[in-house]
Amino acid sequence: MTLTVSAVIATYNRGPELRTALTRLMGQTTPPMEIIVIDDGSTDGTGAMMRAEFPTVRYIRQPHNGGLILARNFGFVNTSGDCILSVDDDSWFEQPDGLARCVAYLQEHPDVAAVACNIETRDGLVYFPKAAAPFDVPWYVGCGHLLRREHVEAVGLYMPELYRQGEEKDRCLRLLGAGYRVVALPDVMVYHDKSEKGRKPGLERFYNHRNDLIREVARCPSSLMAWRLARTWAGNSWKNLRHGPRLTDLKVLMALPEIIRIGRRHRAPVGVDAYRRWLHLAKTAAPASAPPAAGRTAAPLTRPVAAEQPSPARSD
Repeated sequence: MTLTVSAVIATYNRGPELRTALTRLMGQTTPPMEIIVIDDGSTDGTGAMMRAEFPTVRYIRQPHNGGLILARNFGFVNTSGDCILSVDDDSWFEQPDGLARCVAYLQEHPDVAAVACNIETRDGLVYFPKAAAPFDVPWYVGCGHLLRREHVEAVGLYMPELYRQGEEKDRCLRLLGAGYRVVALPDVMVYHDKSEKGRKPGLERFYNHRNDLIREVARCPSSLMAWRLARTWAGNSWKNLRHGPRLTDLKVLMALPEIIRIGRRHRAPVGVDAYRRWLHLAKTAAPASAPPAAGRTAAPLTRPVAAEQPSPARSD
């Protein structure tokens, strides 16, 4: 029996972008059996557009902005497909059979909990070498992945306190800890238009740093905790420093009581072997190609690799 698919799209004040994303998704050779759009309190006329142009799509408008992660959790528990497709309101499959190929892979590999599509952004970045065979990765990217419902239900929903960013890493770490796999499909392309609406670099840096620390408190084995907290703090601080003098680290430092409280509330560490496996996969994380410089052709940053030597994409 073919796996059924429900699609979940969270949106906030991106009506025109959402129109494109929905039109492309509904044009797939095998479209989802149901699509749910969770509007996180838009004020740009998104609701009127949905009612007029997409009457067959389930549209739910939240009374206030509760955050991307809460919206994705809401979509997961209010759909019924065997698989849950997640695309952003500004992303879509480049090939008309992209979704069908994701479903076929899950159908043929029952130990795989999620497939990560290859993401191409409008600035020219491509996450994986397009010719590479499928390989294991430590996380998927939120704007293009397909989940197997039963495996996700075994490990639980996203931590809503993360609010935005980092939820993919936490869930995939839990999936690996439960013995499942997350696999990249480099030949299934998802285009991410990366709308500038709602993107705030300083806020993104803060939540990346904060949520990485929450994940370590919640999932890291006790024997590795001190090392991992120090390593995570140093790594994110260095990334913030590269973007110039910022107050991000100070804001994260002030948020430490909250970070520890949330992490302890969700404390369920994975096994040491699974955690080290996840770190091994994450260590080689890098995009496959970068935007070309003037007068030059973009060259791969990583070579195609076989499944037994994975090279996952970075988190977005």
